Amino acid sequence: MKNLFGFWIGQGATWPLPEPDGSEFIVRRAEEAVKLRLSEMDREDDNVEKTANFPMWLRNVFAIVLSIGLFLLGIAIKLMGEDEMDYEFAVACGFWYFIGFGAGLVLLSVLFFILQRVRNRSVMNSTAVREHRERYKRVRREALDSMLVPSDAVSVDILAYPYRIKNGRVRGTLPANCFLNLPLYAFRDGEALCLADVSYVVRIPYDSIVSLSRICSRTAFMGWNKGESFKKGEFKPYRIRTNSYGQMFVRSCYRLELRGSEQLALVFPPYEFEILAPMLGHKALNVIDVKK
Repeated sequence: MKNLFGFWIGQGATWPLPEPDGSEFIVRRAEEAVKLRLSEMDREDDNVEKTANFPMWLRNVFAIVLSIGLFLLGIAIKLMGEDEMDYEFAVACGFWYFIGFGAGLVLLSVLFFILQRVRNRSVMNSTAVREHRERYKRVRREALDSMLVPSDAVSVDILAYPYRIKNGRVRGTLPANCFLNLPLYAFRDGEALCLADVSYVVRIPYDSIVSLSRICSRTAFMGWNKGESFKKGEFKPYRIRTNSYGQMFVRSCYRLELRGSEQLALVFPPYEFEILAPMLGHKALNVIDVKK
């Protein structure tokens, strides 16, 4: 079963994403002139991202340095807990080296990440970036208006799956084959759920929906699109977790199975169920619990 928002990534860059595997459900597309303007805005976004952050490889290096420092400090703390440890024993075990070297690595890493945060805030709060964001909003709204997306359409997260094909096998482009958290606009159009990107509108008629399942197993995805932290407010009950690689985890997700020219699935995180359920009409009344 393919992900409705599965994206085959060729040899080039992964952004902007191509049309999804479920393109047969696309009913409207943005005008070419608007797409070109959006591409220009995306390039500006890339430049802002590069200016606001140190290179990813450097951030990964310091994440490893921090891990090593904490590991050495952990060994030192364990040695301190030995009841019979005296000065000679500590010297023999390299206790002071563990403390000094580990603390130095931790301090160096903390200073790096403080500098990263200061640099990011300085760039992102600049006048030029604020003006860029306003221009981007206007162009996005123009694109949505051209595709008749209502102004009250709700922003929702959909779990997409970018992938490559290597030696005849499908391989996800993200770590551990996790999903990409993709922000879309959702609205109801008669007897159908519509999901809009700035480039196209996907319309899912109710009669194409086979089933709605809650997958009761941990699901990993990359990216957070909400203005509020996943640790606070309405998202706190979902106990979303993250790791040092930027992956996020929820305890379950929902899968809407669709009948098209082939079987497709729309996957979304649990915190979007209350928003999407009213747009699914009677199809949201019977949810089946499955393990995968």
